[in-house]
Amino acid sequence: MKLHKLLLFGTVLLFCSHFNNATAQVFKGEAFAGASLAQVDGDECYGYKRFNGQLGAGVLLSLTDQDWLDVGLEIVYNPKGALRSDTLVGNSGHFAGTYNLKLNYVEIPVMLYLTDKHKYTVGLGLSYGRLVGVSEKINGIATDIRVGDGYLRWKDGDQGSDDIDLSEIRTLDDLSTSGLYDDTELPPTIRVQNSNTYSKHDLSICADFRIRIWEGLHAQLRYQYSLMPIRIRLFEEYDPMLDYKVRQQYNNQIALRLTYIFGEDRALINREIQKEEKKRNR
Repeated sequence: MKLHKLLLFGTVLLFCSHFNNATAQVFKGEAFAGASLAQVDGDECYGYKRFNGQLGAGVLLSLTDQDWLDVGLEIVYNPKGALRSDTLVGNSGHFAGTYNLKLNYVEIPVMLYLTDKHKYTVGLGLSYGRLVGVSEKINGIATDIRVGDGYLRWKDGDQGSDDIDLSEIRTLDDLSTSGLYDDTELPPTIRVQNSNTYSKHDLSICADFRIRIWEGLHAQLRYQYSLMPIRIRLFEEYDPMLDYKVRQQYNNQIALRLTYIFGEDRALINREIQKEEKKRNR
């Protein structure tokens, strides 16, 4: 079974395992909107320069009588990508050129939240993302980028039609010593076709901090980073005496959003009831 299916299946089991104990556990809904700054590590661009909006909703399940531990399931429209202006590359005399990458994801994060004093919340979890749209422009010209698997391949007619999985190869030196070719053959940079796809799947880790502003309204800060490469790409060095290099690419994102949680008043009532019951039992 694929990883994203296991993640979803495990989440459903977790929710169902607590459903029968509904007197102690409380379901809460949430809706949120915000903005993010993103970059793609490994794309030869630097800085959180891609600005995007973010929109989503979710459900929270309280796992304790005192409402300090919650598990959350969300669905989020979460664009990512990278942006670069035309800048001079060090002392090379070369300009990097402009770069504009847009990656549109629909994501399903699964989060575990710890709340203190019913005001401050920290969370940690995993998010599965499905790439639903991609566009890439280099120096203002659209490329043929599309959704796929993100891997490099042999050029047509070379080494048969088999794909190469270079997910563990970071430099061409590694490629030359990996046994994929010998020194009497053409250099791998001539025989390897650059990737023109981004993987349709993205699994990322999420770290979260949330603070209550007023009643059910919260300010939420989330950091998210890919656990697996979303693309493997061949880059040419500006110095022709240097090798080409293969870079693995990862999504890197910081998001700030406003979240409204529905049903917290019910959780507070349950909390007070539990306190009163404990006092009576003393």
